[in-house]
Amino acid sequence: MDTSDQKQIERRVFTSFFQAGIVEAFTGIILVQLGLPALFSRSGFGDLESALLALPIALVLLIGVFLVRKFVIVRRLGHVKFLPERRRRISKLIIVPTLTLIAGAIVGYVFTENAPLRHAFVAQIPFILIPIIVFGAAAYFLDMKRLYVYGAIVGLVFPVGKYLETVIVSPNTLPATILFASFVFLGIAITSLVAFLRKHHEPEV
Repeated sequence: MDTSDQKQIERRVFTSFFQAGIVEAFTGIILVQLGLPALFSRSGFGDLESALLALPIALVLLIGVFLVRKFVIVRRLGHVKFLPERRRRISKLIIVPTLTLIAGAIVGYVFTENAPLRHAFVAQIPFILIPIIVFGAAAYFLDMKRLYVYGAIVGLVFPVGKYLETVIVSPNTLPATILFASFVFLGIAITSLVAFLRKHHEPEV
């Protein structure tokens, strides 16, 4: 077996770990954690109360994803040790999102402290670019092209929600838009998991 065949087989094995909707589930949970506090805060709760109310829901979903991965996905696919090149690519994945989130936090602080910027369309740019860059980095390093599409969708959620807010004139329009996107991703995750279970049966003991 030459190196190209080995890398191709490794890629198929690697991507099979993400066929059960893990990435979609994580994306949906992130959006839930963004949408619920916004919904609660616009319903009269304080910012801290809103975050605390949303946190248990996100944690339950997150724990569920880890349990599914451990007792369903790994049980059917087994443990795999990948080639050094792919392990290096995965280790580099954390660098780009970390730097992007730090830069986004700085830019967001500037916009928050500057009233003219806060109310301008330019204030939405970080909400658009950060998901696109983070998902783009994940798509490149994990070699999963569908993440480019996910990044574009998540990046458009906030500006689309703000636009619908001006059309519908409802304080709950933006969080509803974010939560709708989260339900779409969670629905894709469930559908992918069902397809995965049909394709990969539990090994016989």
